[in-house]
Amino acid sequence: MQLVGLSNPGRERSRNEDSFLLRSEGSIALLAVADGMGGHVAGDVASALAVSALERCWNDMNREELDRQQMAAVVRHMVSEANQSILTNSAGDAGKQGMGTTLTVALLYGCNLALGHVGDSRAYLIEGNEIKLLTEDHSLVEQLIQQGSVSPEEAQMHPQRHILTRALGTSSAEIDLSELTVAENSSLLLCTDGLTTLVQDDEILEIILASQADPCSTAAELINLANERGGFDNITVVLATGIGRHAG
Repeated sequence: MQLVGLSNPGRERSRNEDSFLLRSEGSIALLAVADGMGGHVAGDVASALAVSALERCWNDMNREELDRQQMAAVVRHMVSEANQSILTNSAGDAGKQGMGTTLTVALLYGCNLALGHVGDSRAYLIEGNEIKLLTEDHSLVEQLIQQGSVSPEEAQMHPQRHILTRALGTSSAEIDLSELTVAENSSLLLCTDGLTTLVQDDEILEIILASQADPCSTAAELINLANERGGFDNITVVLATGIGRHAG
């Protein structure tokens, strides 16, 4: 298995409020992306705190005794620790009150995947020649789509597309958890909305399939395409390829 992560501020933002994490040991890997809430104070601090909490959990984890049946519980604990870290930090600093972040976390053990998700950063699974969205955006626009008030196409440029209904650092930090077994040699993509607002799912699939042997080039090409189309937001891509093989 190969792991790669890249982050870019985009063409319009002076500060990158995204953070990401990649850790692996043997057949176990931890991947995460976090997008500090735009328009809120210290969004970059919030995303960094979330990722730091995950890293502490990884360092404290007894990976030799990791139970595949308990992977979702491990992920839930990690996301809860990230949320608590943000809440504690903001409570002690008036300048950081109200900060928040999205968080999408994937724990891989061989071909077993546990996924935790809060916000609108996404996770995609690429198996064979197909791409599948594994997460649901916790956003106002997604609610409007579900209600039939706007179409997915209209949602792309909706003026309220960045309003989240769930985020870490808030009382609405309910976690979506899922578990699944993925096909050997499949790929997993985690990304912030700086990518998915400007690059469609079928385009993501095409780029990943065209350069499977070089995930670094894949991640760079995805970010470059988003920037070519305006780069209105920070863009972060975390990619795991060759799932089921030894992490490296």
